Amino acid sequence: MRLGRLFILSLCAAMVALAVFHRRWLPPAYDPTQPLDLAAAWTFMTPLKLRLLSASPELCRAALLTSRLPVREHAHSGTAACPLEGVYTVGGGAVSLLPASFLASCSLAVRWSLFERQVAEPVTQAVFHTGLSRIRHVGSFACRDVRDRPGAQSSHATADAIDVSAFVLADGREIPVSAWNASAPVGLYLHRMRDRACRVFGTVLSPDYNSLHASHFHLQATGFGLCR
Repeated sequence: MRLGRLFILSLCAAMVALAVFHRRWLPPAYDPTQPLDLAAAWTFMTPLKLRLLSASPELCRAALLTSRLPVREHAHSGTAACPLEGVYTVGGGAVSLLPASFLASCSLAVRWSLFERQVAEPVTQAVFHTGLSRIRHVGSFACRDVRDRPGAQSSHATADAIDVSAFVLADGREIPVSAWNASAPVGLYLHRMRDRACRVFGTVLSPDYNSLHASHFHLQATGFGLCR
């Protein structure tokens, strides 16, 4: 019994010491108590940090400060039926947007920053050996229900999702999402873009999901891993 108690006391002491002193040896990228750095490399802790900031406005704002994208916060926005608080206008950076900006929740703004830097640009370079010039989208905020589920509020109504319709390469070629079933390299590019986006966003819907998504990717900050 005495040995058991000593073991439990020793374990508790070790846990307390870990909680107090972990920042002395744990790099910030691996420390779940530190905000996500959007300029840092992806690690196994990044998905956890994304989940944590989704529940913490403070962690989310701190992460967004490290984004290379121009963002402007709005205390209040939306409409009377769909009021929004703490949302952002997100503009294009090295990769421009068409239209030039979109309205986003903090979580969507963070995930979009990761998507552009760690998914869209690398996938474009890997498949086409050129840069990514522009991303076409068909909007984010829309005060409406899910199109095929009347009465169920869409994630667009909270500015938690954006619909992407095409990618424009640095050499001028445009790859529309509607070319989903094209042969390689276009089809490969779009499928790889969808697959890689799934580790960044909580929900990703592509033309594989249903006919309503035949011409765009639905990239949603919220959700628990639906990737179709």
